[in-house]
Amino acid sequence: MNANHEWVEIVDLEVKSKIGVPEKEREGFQKLLVCILFQIDGGFRESDDQLDRTIDYGAVAAEVVRVAEDNRAQLLETLVSEIADTLMARFRMRHLEVELKKFILPNARYVSVKSIRTRRLQQQRD
Repeated sequence: MNANHEWVEIVDLEVKSKIGVPEKEREGFQKLLVCILFQIDGGFRESDDQLDRTIDYGAVAAEVVRVAEDNRAQLLETLVSEIADTLMARFRMRHLEVELKKFILPNARYVSVKSIRTRRLQQQRD
């Protein structure tokens, strides 16, 4: 069964990162917000209420925090790509959307960048 309409979403996960083009901007950590939306392989019902048959969203959040804190990139575009690539490599996500929000422009609520990844996972057949 293909569960195209079942998603896990983490909204506005607060992370700290040293990011920005000017050196002064990278001197200290800045607050960023990360939104993550992903689909697991199979449907929620197929997880049979077993954590090892789904994706632990706490582990996803911890991985995003780690990548953001260890970041050496200057551009938001690079960081959002690194987060997406890391999550796809570590977890069996069928579809992933990552949005990264930075509060840098004084006359805008935030600037955001988004990265989307999709892969076809092999369904196990009996």
